[in-house]
Amino acid sequence: MHWSTTTAEECVSRGDKKVVIETGTSISGIPHLGNASDIIRGECVRKAVERSGYPAELVWVADDSDPFRSVPKGMESLKEYLGYPVKDIPDPDGCHDNFVEHFAKPFLESLKSFGVKPKVYSGTEIYRSGQLLEEIRIVIERRAEIISILNEFRDTPLDADWIPWTPICEKCGKISSTRATAVDGDKVSYVCEGAEVKGGEVAGCGHQGVSDIKDGMGKMPWRVEWASRWNHFKVTCEPFGKDHASAGGSYWTSKKIIENIFGRDAPVPVIYEFLTLNGEKISSSKGNVITPAGWLEIAEPEVLNYFMYKKLNKQRDIDLSRIPPMADEYDQAEAQYFSSAGSDESLQYLLSQVGEPKKLNVPYTFCAVLAQVVPELDDSVIVERANFSGYCDFDAERLVERVRVAGNWVRQYGPEQLTFTLNTVDGARKEFSKLTDVEKKCLRELSKQLDKPQTAEEFHKTIYNTARANDLKPPQLFKAIYTTLIGKEKGPKAAALLLTLDRNHVRECFK
Repeated sequence: MHWSTTTAEECVSRGDKKVVIETGTSISGIPHLGNASDIIRGECVRKAVERSGYPAELVWVADDSDPFRSVPKGMESLKEYLGYPVKDIPDPDGCHDNFVEHFAKPFLESLKSFGVKPKVYSGTEIYRSGQLLEEIRIVIERRAEIISILNEFRDTPLDADWIPWTPICEKCGKISSTRATAVDGDKVSYVCEGAEVKGGEVAGCGHQGVSDIKDGMGKMPWRVEWASRWNHFKVTCEPFGKDHASAGGSYWTSKKIIENIFGRDAPVPVIYEFLTLNGEKISSSKGNVITPAGWLEIAEPEVLNYFMYKKLNKQRDIDLSRIPPMADEYDQAEAQYFSSAGSDESLQYLLSQVGEPKKLNVPYTFCAVLAQVVPELDDSVIVERANFSGYCDFDAERLVERVRVAGNWVRQYGPEQLTFTLNTVDGARKEFSKLTDVEKKCLRELSKQLDKPQTAEEFHKTIYNTARANDLKPPQLFKAIYTTLIGKEKGPKAAALLLTLDRNHVRECFK
């Protein structure tokens, strides 16, 4: 049974009026596919719940009240803002009101293409509008119990006078540098004394002030805040990475807080292994990222959805040089769905759809070749070339889109053997003139075979048979095809290449 099905059953069994799936993203840099893991998998749960006939809602919270702890690669000019709430940092390019809007808006906009349209909240606005005031009051009032819970998971115990509220300094605007010192009702006294963060030292301004929690100018520590949000939104389920679920991780702490302090069951966890990118950790600070929008330029959103919806307890790598195998796996599930929609793979395929399932049945690598043959191909020519190559019964709109993204991929990440520039007729004839008489004869025979509609597999056999019938080793004939047409000794599958080309062009080249 697919993991989303068992998760949905567990969520529904809780008896909530509706299943609320919460996700959140720290907007401290460029939101990437690693950040999208929560929300894309949360959407899978939402769809699985609704398939069972139960109402569900997906919530996304921008963790924009978090302090700016490190400077992403390429944004070194923002170093002076270390320690500020990320919501209060200016847009590095000056095109939005602030840092968060600059990154969150395109992130959410691109997620729509993946079928993800959550109810959106700003963590800062939740605080400053007073929506979490009741939870903050409870947390401060029962801080002794919370300290006891937190200390169960800490090597260095918190002091008995610790206060679970971090004010924003009213003088310098920083949040990393403040420390709460006393509580009087809704008023929290603090001092701005400096702190060390991942990106360096954050100097305090020395100000001693009072933070009124009703103004929301501050935040709770993460583990306390997480439990408070669960209570506020009545969260049923939350996807998150395995670090939160490790021994002593924040999930287990927050679970105790919501159960013991707020008297509510903790959300059903959806725990997944992290994604890596090109074999390395995804990191904004190191510049090793790909955004959801970046993915949409090289592959369809459904392919990533399907990849994300696979078993969660295995670390997976997005190798940008190996997008075709990812697409092939998705295509196999698609074929299985349309032939017999009953397996886990078929359900996974169905859940990954952004709209109604539409059959494609045209390989990604074929589309990458087609995109290079004549980059300005119009829709009708793309469909005609696919049909002539033996592909049929596909959705034309999907085919055109795959040709577009596969073309982008092959130009950016494609292996040398798959990338090429088509020779002009004059250039091809020059290469053709260098061939042996037998090689020329074989190429002329192949050009005559092009009028016959056939699959790439069938034409591949034709190439072999033509070589052998003329006492020519097949590798020599493949080399002749490549050198004549693309000026290289190797290239994409020769049969697919020939079938994607205009037949008159091939005949002219083989003269």
